Amino acid sequence: MAEILRNLRRRVRSIRNTMQVTRAMAMVSAAKLRRSQMALASARPYGEKIKGLLARVAATVSGEFVHPLFARRPEKRITLVLFTGDRGLCGAFNSNIIRRAEQFLAQSGNEHVEVYCVGKRGRDHFVRRGRRILGQIIDLRGRVEFDAARRIATLLQEHYSGLATDAVYLCYNAQVTAMITHGQVEKFLPLDPGAMGLAETTGGAVEYIFEPSREEVFAHLLPRYCESRLYAVLAETLTAEHSARMLAMNNASKNCEELIDTLTLRMNKARQASITKEIGEIMGGAEALRK
Repeated sequence: MAEILRNLRRRVRSIRNTMQVTRAMAMVSAAKLRRSQMALASARPYGEKIKGLLARVAATVSGEFVHPLFARRPEKRITLVLFTGDRGLCGAFNSNIIRRAEQFLAQSGNEHVEVYCVGKRGRDHFVRRGRRILGQIIDLRGRVEFDAARRIATLLQEHYSGLATDAVYLCYNAQVTAMITHGQVEKFLPLDPGAMGLAETTGGAVEYIFEPSREEVFAHLLPRYCESRLYAVLAETLTAEHSARMLAMNNASKNCEELIDTLTLRMNKARQASITKEIGEIMGGAEALRK
């Protein structure tokens, strides 16, 4: 009986230590979540402003868009940019988006697919399966960095403009609510004038004076738009990751509390049984001495 009590106390102590860790991780994730939400909120006005500037310039451009980022060609070679986390302990966040990426690759039916990995989990998954890795960005430490988005955008634009790939897709976790995320795949390159709101404004009557030229201004704004879009996706991914980790750690803390209550009840019952047994032995011994 004494051995059982010692084991129960040891388990309760171990679970209590684990609960302290999970609570601390939930608090850290909550702080990072607020920062990533602020970054996401600040990225949206910038992206809308870039789209507005592009729409104004596009309204004065006659004819079709001739920039290489608008060029469409048969998708014989595909580049998939996968956004995952660097660490686990965030529920099904990483596994869901990796499964979504595998579904997309299977549905594409294209053998010439390369993956650009943002995050260790996705990188490790596709390295183990022998998939070609175009590049990687890891160890972001849960922070939204514009330099990372700029590096990705520059590489993808050069890759597409240089005819090294025919289409670029983004695979990331979009945050539906604070508790719900949805893995989705969207086309990033070639750019779609309709999705950018440019097709409706082409041929407008407003006249602007451009320096050096409207074509050069338009070509200069397009990379800024790509960078802002990738920055927003990165911010949304990290927001979803911190939200998933905070929820997972809160659930783990609740499970620890329930397990501690259950083990404490078992420990109390075992101690009560031990005391009852000792009292019975004492009373039996006293009765034997009287006889």
